[in-house]
Amino acid sequence: MAKKREQLTPKQEAFAVFYVQLGNAAEAYRRAFEKDPDARDSWIYVEAYQLLEHPKVAPRIKQLQEAAKKAGQYTVEKAAEELEDARQLAHQEGQAGPAVSAVNAKIKLYGIDKPSRVEVSGPNGAPIPTSFKLAGLSDEELAQLERLTDKVRNQPGVGEED
Repeated sequence: MAKKREQLTPKQEAFAVFYVQLGNAAEAYRRAFEKDPDARDSWIYVEAYQLLEHPKVAPRIKQLQEAAKKAGQYTVEKAAEELEDARQLAHQEGQAGPAVSAVNAKIKLYGIDKPSRVEVSGPNGAPIPTSFKLAGLSDEELAQLERLTDKVRNQPGVGEED
């Protein structure tokens, strides 16, 4: 008797599809699992990595990547290859400007051009209150406050003296 192939959950399948389309595991995880943009990045990275290594998800990703290549779809991988070819050609021709442009395009393609500064404001764009009582907050509000403070605390320059 043949062993029945285990199926992915709908969210695992969505993750695999988004990953092949985007080439970014963290963003694929956010979209597939409908996570809040304020979700802790370090947590998202761990979850996304675990899915990439999952024994059912990893083969599905490979299968989707192969299908995309056969269908001639323009993927992140293909765009990256073309940008690398352009960068190498510009470098060989001694043209620094186009080479730098290709590098910048690859950085954007892979989503590693995170903003260096995040602005945070209070309700309706007002200043953030500097003091308030935590006792009256719900568990959800406390969790959101923790996410926001973690985000701010991990920004470059925060907590550093001039």
